[in-house]
Amino acid sequence: MKLGRKLGSLWVGLVLLGGMIAGCRPSQATPTAEEQMALNTPPMVSATGVVLPLKRSTLSVTFPGVVAEVLVERGDVVQEGQVLLRLKGKEELEAQVAKARAEVIAAEQALNDLYENHDLALASALQAYYSANNAVKEAQYQLDNFTVPVNQKDLTAVEAVRVMKERLDAARAAFQPYRNESEQNETRKELKEKLDEAQADYNAAVKRLTYELALQEALAKLAKAERDYLTLSKGPDPDLVSIAEARLASAKTALAAAEKKLVDLELKALYSGTISEVYVREGEWVAPGQPVLLLADLAHLRIETTDLNEIDVARVRIGDRVVITFDALPDVVVNGKVVLIAPKASEGSGVNYTVVIEMEQTPPELRWGMTAFVDIQVAK
Repeated sequence: MKLGRKLGSLWVGLVLLGGMIAGCRPSQATPTAEEQMALNTPPMVSATGVVLPLKRSTLSVTFPGVVAEVLVERGDVVQEGQVLLRLKGKEELEAQVAKARAEVIAAEQALNDLYENHDLALASALQAYYSANNAVKEAQYQLDNFTVPVNQKDLTAVEAVRVMKERLDAARAAFQPYRNESEQNETRKELKEKLDEAQADYNAAVKRLTYELALQEALAKLAKAERDYLTLSKGPDPDLVSIAEARLASAKTALAAAEKKLVDLELKALYSGTISEVYVREGEWVAPGQPVLLLADLAHLRIETTDLNEIDVARVRIGDRVVITFDALPDVVVNGKVVLIAPKASEGSGVNYTVVIEMEQTPPELRWGMTAFVDIQVAK
């Protein structure tokens, strides 16, 4: 019988003995030493438990593959981040990563080019605006400095060209019969002068119309240059930007996925501990979720009860002191305290609750899975 259970039995026996003695004595008698000891012994809740690591993890891969290397054996002590197992496919995944990185670079360059080309286009549009503005000034200057003939002042430029063309045609028709006459012919001279005047008037009308058309064209170009500049000043084409950004985001996602697959070819230790089981060998096919290794922190063991019933657990509190003994270590007694009480009953027969007990010291001979007996000192 373990020490804890001996103490519990002794306490019960002393209580019974004290009751018998009390029945034979006057009610005012002073308690004996044995009775006083029974009265001073704290009440206890006893249970069976099992030794378990503080941390234990069944490790598995995140995507299917063939085991290339198993780098540990059962019983090996490993450090956090240490590579434990590798899958095949490294070269292929490295090629995928390189391709994905190249696409990210290309997508980033395309987006940068969009903004850089926009900056150039904006500068060009501003230059076009300045040039168009200067062209308007020049055309306006030419028109303002053109002297409109007196006979055209009441006519628009278009009307002036039409009227002056009619007069020119009439003067030319009148001169036509005399064109071969001697230049000394008075009628020819007179008609030739009228023809020259009509030609000059027509040329003036055409020049005026040309200046006005040049001004209108310059104004139209200025308006377009202004619209183009205002449009470009708002930034690159939003649709093109959206397409370029979507391409870059897709490329980065593909790169992250490829890099993760490459990293996941190696299964690493989540924390420092001991390899307790190795479930696979090199060359075997493994699937996600399939156990491949069992890792446990054997440097930090604790006790978890297995048969603490609902009546007793109701008396247990976090921080309660515990005396622990072990089947496999009959001469070892360890002190501890309750650190966790399960909020829900354990699965299985009966209504039992798991209570976790932290030991003040860990015996070097203690092993995962050993049976423990716990006596929890509870409030009266």
